[in-house]
Amino acid sequence: MFKATVILAIVLVAVSANHPKGDEYRAELVAAGLSTQAIDGISKIGETAYVSFGKRVSPSFQDAIQDVTKLFLDVEKFMKTQSEQDQKSYATYVEKKKKELDN
Repeated sequence: MFKATVILAIVLVAVSANHPKGDEYRAELVAAGLSTQAIDGISKIGETAYVSFGKRVSPSFQDAIQDVTKLFLDVEKFMKTQSEQDQKSYATYVEKKKKELDN
């Protein structure tokens, strides 16, 4: 377990160095073709997740995994309520990000 935690921590540091921040992330979603409504919804879900995690007294690795999973599922559920075009644009954006992370 410790070995896996160390490996994950190293991966997270490497990934976070290239991870877009605030306005950059929003600009990426705009460039991907998402509507303002979809971007606002995704942002709200992210903000809620961030605040929720910050309220934990002493967050653990398990808490982080649980919260990231919830964030992912909440965004996935939300995107199913958006227009077909937003769903396609978001799916394309996610695939692009997966390829970037694979490199």
